Amino acid sequence: MSAPAPTRPAPPAASDASRAEQRAGRRAAGRERRRRLDRAGAVETIALALLPLAWLWATRSVIEPDWLAQAGFAALGVALAAWLARQVLPTFAATVAAAVVGLVIVLATAGAEEAVLGVVPTPASFELAMATLADGVEDIAWALQTPIPAEGPVLAAVVAAAVVLALHVDLLGHALRVPAVAILFAAAPAALPLAFRIDAPTWDLVPGAIASALVLAAPAIDERLDLGRGALRAVALVVAAAAAASVLPLVAPSPREIALDLPTVDDLFRPVTPVLRTDIDLGDELRRPEARPVFTYSTTDGQPIATRLMTLPLAGDEGFVSVPPEAALPDILVEGAETGAPMQMTIRMSDVRAESLPVPDRATGAQVPEGATWDTANDALRLEDGTETAGLEYEASGSRFDDLEALPVGTGSTDHGAELRLPDAAGDIAARGAALVDEGMDARDRVLAVRGFMTDGLWNYSEQLDLPGFAGAGGDGWGALEGFLETRSGYCVHYASATTALLRGAGVASRVVVGFLPGDEISGGWAVSTNEMHAWAEAWVDGAGWVRVETTPGAGTGSVSPDGAEVTPSATPTPTPDESEAPTPTPTPDASDPAEPTPSASVGPSPDASGGPGVGPGVRIDPEAVLSLLAGLGVIALLLLPWGLRTALRALRLRRGPPGAWDELRATLADLGVRLPASATAGDVAEAIERRTGEPLTPAAERVKLAAERAAFDDGPRERAHDGDVQGVREALLDTAPPWRRALVLLLPPSLLGVVARDRDDEG
Repeated sequence: MSAPAPTRPAPPAASDASRAEQRAGRRAAGRERRRRLDRAGAVETIALALLPLAWLWATRSVIEPDWLAQAGFAALGVALAAWLARQVLPTFAATVAAAVVGLVIVLATAGAEEAVLGVVPTPASFELAMATLADGVEDIAWALQTPIPAEGPVLAAVVAAAVVLALHVDLLGHALRVPAVAILFAAAPAALPLAFRIDAPTWDLVPGAIASALVLAAPAIDERLDLGRGALRAVALVVAAAAAASVLPLVAPSPREIALDLPTVDDLFRPVTPVLRTDIDLGDELRRPEARPVFTYSTTDGQPIATRLMTLPLAGDEGFVSVPPEAALPDILVEGAETGAPMQMTIRMSDVRAESLPVPDRATGAQVPEGATWDTANDALRLEDGTETAGLEYEASGSRFDDLEALPVGTGSTDHGAELRLPDAAGDIAARGAALVDEGMDARDRVLAVRGFMTDGLWNYSEQLDLPGFAGAGGDGWGALEGFLETRSGYCVHYASATTALLRGAGVASRVVVGFLPGDEISGGWAVSTNEMHAWAEAWVDGAGWVRVETTPGAGTGSVSPDGAEVTPSATPTPTPDESEAPTPTPTPDASDPAEPTPSASVGPSPDASGGPGVGPGVRIDPEAVLSLLAGLGVIALLLLPWGLRTALRALRLRRGPPGAWDELRATLADLGVRLPASATAGDVAEAIERRTGEPLTPAAERVKLAAERAAFDDGPRERAHDGDVQGVREALLDTAPPWRRALVLLLPPSLLGVVARDRDDEG
């Protein structure tokens, strides 16, 4: 009889104390991990600090990159101050501390002359800094050439922009933990070349794209580095994004070639109309835009008329500009307008945002609406901010003097010395004007001589020129106008400016007027749109007052001058359909006496204010705006597609009962970066949930686990009463993730890729 086989002693069971210690250790590790994920790691901190500078580089075609040293110091200084403060202060308090440091940097840069030791801000330095920054923004906005030298106020403005971007990034990327949103704010400088209408090289966007990719991948890199795991895969993603960003300029069109203009709500549901400003940009605002209604009018003599918006009496270094306004209501609004055939007009405004209102080009009086004042320095009917113009109806009187041949003979152009001056830069044009006349000529003959020169031979109307100083960016102003006189091709800005300068050189006081051509005839009057915006010269002749000297070929219609053999394409749109009636003028007893202006009165919208184009009730939908909106909605739908697929898959899994519920929890773990092998059991998933949360399984999770294990050995009916339990466990898992990870789970769930770990990788 053989001896019984020796029995192997059972391994000692782990004590309850040991299991409790292990569980406590996992809890502590989980809490520490969650605390660590709530803050940016080293890689992400560096990436966020470089992000503002990378996107500021996109402005290189507009502003010379000499700003890099000071703006870099400012942006990195703010980031460093925030990081140091965050070691001892709460997250948001650290952002406030960084804001104080940024303010000191800006004040020291822009107001160093008044600061103590050039660094410590004082009230005087604050006032100087604000003025300097305002000058810098204005210098950038009204620059005549690009790239703009980064010096003086411009440099201060760029440094301030770097500080603002750095603070936005710190608030969004660190305090709120939404780095993707921080990227959107930091990328704002990339729009500057578009605002300047510059075909900037797409290469300038590459640093911003690379920095943005690094910011998005940095949390995963930091997480894996903290866990002692390789970050090669995450770094490879950044390298791939950098390579794609570098290749994109080779195949992508220029941003200005993409006709995608996402509209605002106002743009979609009402016609887009211009701001009728008193500081008109002669370069860009008088190019022919898309036709939008501005106002309708009717006249007592039944004839159309040009209307004045404002006058530019001063010849500056870059061209003709307005002067500081002077509010008054003289007996005659435009000096000398009482001569000529009297007329009266009734004007009804469309839905425009206006700083000044149109009046007859030779206005004698006006029923000034409430909130409006007459500017005698620039001959403009100015409006106060916030004055409603839609449906505003008012009357104005004026006179007609259209025939320059009928000007008084033997008269001069006196008492207007300011309108005779030209800067030294316009000396060659002044000499050319003087050469057109003889010393014995009177004002009438001088005007006719200049007009004859500007209309003799072939002069083309074209908006395709970029004559700096008078149209577009870059160049030297008056030198560009000399180029126009040589090429004889331009649009109303060039003709008006050149004619005015030649008149001054010929000894005739003159100025530039900005207003509107008569417009298109409709039932009962005329309709004026943005396409009728126009500029012309105005000369002072004793005995006739200010008279219009029109030299633009076809007055802006695209025709060439009489002696020309060719016709350029018309820039004027198709006439507005007779879909509405113009206001009917109401003659007043003294309408025949233009010397007496109509008393000032407040005029509200008339009962039939819906008759004018663009003023009527109802909704006018812009088809182009609708297409843009649909394109935007399509982009949004594409971004939300992964979320929709993930939601559908969740519903399908829960319909399978407990096994599907457990698969859903496993997919949630995958979304959070916890990858399990395909052979993982319900117990493996439960262990991963415990490690992720740092807590024992909740009763809801236990119920789902038991049901899944039971279903694995039971082919009977499967209950579907675990949807609520699954949702509860899923929310508990999501609560362990930082905001950036939860955003990733929503917008691009990793579980859709179907990737599982090759080995056990619970901490992913």
